[in-house]
Amino acid sequence: NGNGAAGFGIGKALSPNEAIVKACKHCKRNVFYVDRYLNTGLSYDLAGKHNSCKVVLRAVRPDYGLHGHPLICEILKHAGITDATSKSHGNRNPYNVVYATFKALMTHESLEEIALKRGKKLMNLQRARRLGI
Repeated sequence: NGNGAAGFGIGKALSPNEAIVKACKHCKRNVFYVDRYLNTGLSYDLAGKHNSCKVVLRAVRPDYGLHGHPLICEILKHAGITDATSKSHGNRNPYNVVYATFKALMTHESLEEIALKRGKKLMNLQRARRLGI
């Protein structure tokens, strides 16, 4: 929807219209929410792997744009992430690329979640990020 929610689905049938309907039903069951850094990008680099396809999503500065694999950029754009670079290694079958991309996105945590896990204050993490510590 462009605001951090994205999903995927695969449908197989004899006619294309039936396959689209099945894929849409499967997609509505597999919707994930992605926390975005500053409502545009990722807070750190992510990696996902499916079969022999490995996808790396890199966090970049704001207003950088989307660069890399066209399919991954399309997924990120629909998820509401507008600042990231992507690279896919290994088998670049579209199904594997989509699965690996969503596996990477599911591992993403917001800065608040990371601070809560570490028992730190959020301000300390943001200051450390600015200083490059």
